[in-house]
Amino acid sequence: MKTRNLLLAGIITLSGMLILSSCENDDESIADEPATEAEAAEMVAYSLSEGTSGAASDIETAAALANEAVDYESGMKSASTTGKSLSCGESADTTMVTAGTGVITYNNTKTYNYMLECDTLGNPVMLDMSFTYDGEFDAPRLASTHSVSGDFEITQIEYTSDMYLINGMWQRSGGFESKIRNQASRQATIQFELVNVAVEKEPKEIDNGTIHFSISGSSGHGSFSYEGTITFIGNREATIEISGTRYVTNLETGEVEEQ
Repeated sequence: MKTRNLLLAGIITLSGMLILSSCENDDESIADEPATEAEAAEMVAYSLSEGTSGAASDIETAAALANEAVDYESGMKSASTTGKSLSCGESADTTMVTAGTGVITYNNTKTYNYMLECDTLGNPVMLDMSFTYDGEFDAPRLASTHSVSGDFEITQIEYTSDMYLINGMWQRSGGFESKIRNQASRQATIQFELVNVAVEKEPKEIDNGTIHFSISGSSGHGSFSYEGTITFIGNREATIEISGTRYVTNLETGEVEEQ
């Protein structure tokens, strides 16, 4: 009888271990699954967000630097004053440390390089800009450690226009760690192509424009790839359309909601 009880106890213990192992494997399998459409939209939204010092922040910083390059405010006061803080063909660089300590924390050291281009009469027509930096953010739903690079062309910098137009590329590559659902960790590259993104000169806020984006990456059990469009709709919001589904995102918080 004692031998039989020991054998039964052993079978029960082994069964429990197998069940526990199976559950752990299932959890790991779920966490390693490629990003879903909704998760991809969230990674795109947080990469765009000002609250994570993302692309929207770089776009508005570009507008601010264009203001300084042509000394826009001085030029408006006197039409006869060129007011450029950069000479035609002159280049400059600016390094900024951005940090956030609120609900979303972030830290970046950003270096922007830019050059003023003029027409044959010496009037400013475009600011060429490039930048690279490493950074990180920690938001309630997602965290990331990444590197960023970009190239912008800022036009309509003449004093008679009340908005800048920005075209160019922006890219973020790195690790993304979800804090919800399956708490997955993934490597991903997000690319933005800016098409006539209009930024008000005062205040320096994005008004309208389009971004075509692609996101691709990998996880433990496969790869994923999505493409879509971001449209700025005003009121510090934008829509993200991906695989036929539309989401609305808040540019300040990065939060997304399916329409």
